[in-house]
Amino acid sequence: MKTGMRDEPYSHTAAEIAEVQALLIKSYGVSLKPFNWRGAVFENWIYASRYLEPLEYFTKGVHLWRADAGELAAGVIRGTHFTNVQISYDYRFLENEIFRWAEENPLDQKPVIAMVYDWDEDRQGLLKKRGYRDEGTIEDVRIFDLARGYPPVALPSGYRITSLAEYGNFTELIDLVNQVWGMSLNETWFRGKSSAPGYSLDRKLLVVSPEGRLAAYCLFWFYPDNKTAEIDPIGTHPDHRGRGLARALVLESFSLMRKYGMRFAYIASESEDPVVSHLYASLQPIVTYQGCKWIR
Repeated sequence: MKTGMRDEPYSHTAAEIAEVQALLIKSYGVSLKPFNWRGAVFENWIYASRYLEPLEYFTKGVHLWRADAGELAAGVIRGTHFTNVQISYDYRFLENEIFRWAEENPLDQKPVIAMVYDWDEDRQGLLKKRGYRDEGTIEDVRIFDLARGYPPVALPSGYRITSLAEYGNFTELIDLVNQVWGMSLNETWFRGKSSAPGYSLDRKLLVVSPEGRLAAYCLFWFYPDNKTAEIDPIGTHPDHRGRGLARALVLESFSLMRKYGMRFAYIASESEDPVVSHLYASLQPIVTYQGCKWIR
C-alpha cells in the first residue's frame, strides 16, 4: 500500500454511514457510468436489515481504507454472494490491496466473487492477474435521459396509480412484495426499509386494480447533488402481469423525477430476464452497461 494510507475495521456508526454515502454520491458526480453501488443499493443494504440483523452482520463484512488525513478513500462490503468494492476515483491504486485483503480475510470461507462492469477494463485486467475468471453477464444498468420526451402514462381500464402516502395500507404492500418475489417479509422489514433517508412514501408508487387491490408497485430515489434518480425495486403481482403496469409506473416515475429537477435515471435489472429487458430497452435508454460476475 502507498504511504499515507491505512486500513481499519468498520463500526457501523452514523458518521461512517454518511462517509460511505458521500463517497458514492461523489463518484457518480465524476461519471454517470455504474462503478460503485448506487445510493438505493446502499440504503437498502443498511436499512432493510436494520431491525432484522445483529450489528455483526454489518461490521463483520465491511472494511475501510483512509488517507492519513482521515479522508475515506475506499471500503469493501462483503455480502452473502459478492465482494463489493466502493472506492473514490482518486484512490483506484488501492484496488489491488483491497482484493488482496478480501482474499486473505474470506467471509465464512467463501470464494471471493465480484461484479465488474463492461466498461472497466482496468479492474478486469487486475482481476485476471489475481486469478479471477469472467463467468458472464448478470446485470444490465440502463441510463435514461429525463429531458427527452416519453410516451404518456397508459393503464388498462379501471386501474389507477397512487402513492403509499395516499394509499396508507402498509400491510397490503408487504403482502404484494411477498407475492411478487416469493418472500416472507414482515412489518419489521418495512419499518427498517422505510426509515432510510432516501425513502419517501410519496415516491412509493402503487397501481390499484379495478377490484381495489394492489397490483404493482415501484420505488424511486433522488440524488439531488448529481441530479440523478433511480427506480429500485419495481414489481407486478403474478395475476396482473402482461398488462403494461410496470411500464406505466416507470413513465410516471420519470415524469415525477423531471418535476423535481432530476436529469438522468438509472434502472438496473437481471440480464437473464427477457421480459424486463424488452420493457426497459423499449424506453430507449441513452446507454446500457453490463455487470459481469468474476470469481477467484
